[in-house]
Amino acid sequence: MSELELKAQTASSVIPATELHGLVCGFATGKPEEFSLSDFVQLAGTDALSDEAAVSDFVSASLDELYAPDMTFAPFVPGDEEELSARLVGLSEWCAGFLSGFGAAYNNTEETQATPLPLELQEILKDFASISSIDDDVDGDEQDEGSFMEIYEYVRVAAVLAMNLVADAEDAAQDQD
Repeated sequence: MSELELKAQTASSVIPATELHGLVCGFATGKPEEFSLSDFVQLAGTDALSDEAAVSDFVSASLDELYAPDMTFAPFVPGDEEELSARLVGLSEWCAGFLSGFGAAYNNTEETQATPLPLELQEILKDFASISSIDDDVDGDEQDEGSFMEIYEYVRVAAVLAMNLVADAEDAAQDQD
């Protein structure tokens, strides 16, 4: 079990670790300049989370990975030793969490209500919505494994790109003020 998974399980025994990680990443992407732990706790639900220290520890570790300048960020999903169907479910949960977190954070600011989402970001969010409902009934053969890896890599890069697109859009909006 990875350190991040342990932190996720300590932060919540109700929300799957994959979804919780997606929720943190989406929330951070929706508000790239500030991450409000209290707003995040309100979004996730106080009854779904454990103590504040455990949640803060998990959020901090997740954000460190997301903001890593060396592009080592990776969506938290079950490892290669797990069945492909479990990894698909994990990726689906991660994308669903990302969308929930992003929607809650992005739609709560005055600036975003007047600024349309960049087209590239709209495409990423549509793709994440499709992935969140992906069918996990697969054979697990070499072709399915290859397809999963392509989708996973896309999600990994798209999450970081989405964060940069939102930050760039916010910068552009502030420059116009």
